[in-house]
Amino acid sequence: MKHLAPAYYGAFTCLADRCRDNCCIGWEIGIDPDTAAFYDSFPGETGDWLRSGITPPGTDRCFLPDSQGRCRFLDEKNLCTAYLRVGEQAMAEICREHPRFHNWYADVLETGLGLCCEETARLILTTPGPFTLTGLPDCPDEAEEPDPFLTVLRTVREMVFRFLEDPALPLAERLRRLTGLGWTLQHHLADPAGLPALCRETLAKPAALSPLTEADGRELLTAARELERLSDEWEALLTLGESTPSAFLSPSASPEEEAELARIGVYLIYRYFLPLALDGDLCSPLCFPEAALRLIRGLWQCGGAAEPAERQRIAQLFSKEIEYSEENREEFCQAALSWCARQSRPHQEV
Repeated sequence: MKHLAPAYYGAFTCLADRCRDNCCIGWEIGIDPDTAAFYDSFPGETGDWLRSGITPPGTDRCFLPDSQGRCRFLDEKNLCTAYLRVGEQAMAEICREHPRFHNWYADVLETGLGLCCEETARLILTTPGPFTLTGLPDCPDEAEEPDPFLTVLRTVREMVFRFLEDPALPLAERLRRLTGLGWTLQHHLADPAGLPALCRETLAKPAALSPLTEADGRELLTAARELERLSDEWEALLTLGESTPSAFLSPSASPEEEAELARIGVYLIYRYFLPLALDGDLCSPLCFPEAALRLIRGLWQCGGAAEPAERQRIAQLFSKEIEYSEENREEFCQAALSWCARQSRPHQEV
């Protein structure tokens, strides 16, 4: 079995105490069974100290926060005292792995870095294309032959990567065509062998979707506002957006900003397209990027994000607030589908 990751994966290093947005603050951090057993059985005063920072057996095992929402093991320098005092064994699986994610397929394990992390956001938005995957040395042993459908989906995904990265078309048009592609492929799912040719044909044509209106921009913002929120910073950004719904109509921006948005789109396709498409849903992962990037671009504009670091921060907040909450992500994705469905679907004309 191969183990693949984006080319920028090896450049990632946790910022630790230099991180402005610590992943041990404001989250409910679950503890895997092996780590919970380690804490439960650790002897002496150190064991008592470890257990004082987690929920007891018989409950949902997680780290306990203090009154400011900080993990109780986080010191004033934002470093993990459990790690400093006991070592890596004291770190839960999620603490060791974050912000990494893994998607398992028949013959390949694909690993990536989540946009919710400050350093990952910088890497994703600043690493120039083309997006490529590189092999990692720690390959799992077992592998199966990929079914033909998986091979087809990989071909389609590669075409989408290249299309999103190509600046020959304005990003707004690329996203419109990508959304149209989602509806078209879904409609022709019964003929998987023909999907690559249909993908090539659809992406080569101007989008056959209705122009967006200010009401569409307002609806997109409302979809984000109705979700559960973590931070006052995100709330403030959404409030700014309410006064300028037209900002969410078009992701058109400077060449630098369009390139950054396209890289976020590629990240979303890499992470979500194959898992959802293998379950028969080709529409959601191809519609999600348009809604996500229009929201992010609108918040860049409303928030006056002129500098790369400011844009990276807003992209990171989107990921934390929407992408990394399964409930929020699913609700936003459903809103994106409904939003797109009210426009003319290109498969009706095929």
